[in-house]
Amino acid sequence: MGGVSESTFRTSDGVGIFSGTISTENNGGFAGCRSKAVTPALDLSSCTGLKLLIKGDGKRYKFIVRDSYDWNGIAWAQAFDSAKSVSAAGVDGYEEVRLPFAAFVPTLFARRVPGVKLNTRELNTVQLTLSKFEYDSALNPRFSEGAFELRVQQIAAY
Repeated sequence: MGGVSESTFRTSDGVGIFSGTISTENNGGFAGCRSKAVTPALDLSSCTGLKLLIKGDGKRYKFIVRDSYDWNGIAWAQAFDSAKSVSAAGVDGYEEVRLPFAAFVPTLFARRVPGVKLNTRELNTVQLTLSKFEYDSALNPRFSEGAFELRVQQIAAY
């Protein structure tokens, strides 16, 4: 898409690490990682939402789920703020972030999609994104260019 941001997702000792460098050069300003789609899809209709155990860098990220196997279909996003716990001096404890299904926002390329409902019986993909945008061209108030790192110890339904 022209941007020059770089990111990776790796695991170390059972912890997922989403990290990289964000740049807004060449109309950039975002990075993301997406899981492979699971088949059959997960039926989480008896649950209220998802919870993450994370160590962050003070930035606002988006956690995204998908209820369709269409690669560019609706992305159900929910922004969350991370506490600044990852630093050059070391890493503090994990924090729990709760993401109720009712608060996920249906989007296509960060623009809200009206009149649709999340199908929690068909969840098949998860994604992490760091972007200079929230939704509908509004800016992410905790965005900054440069290095980022988000550690994810657990993703669970509640």
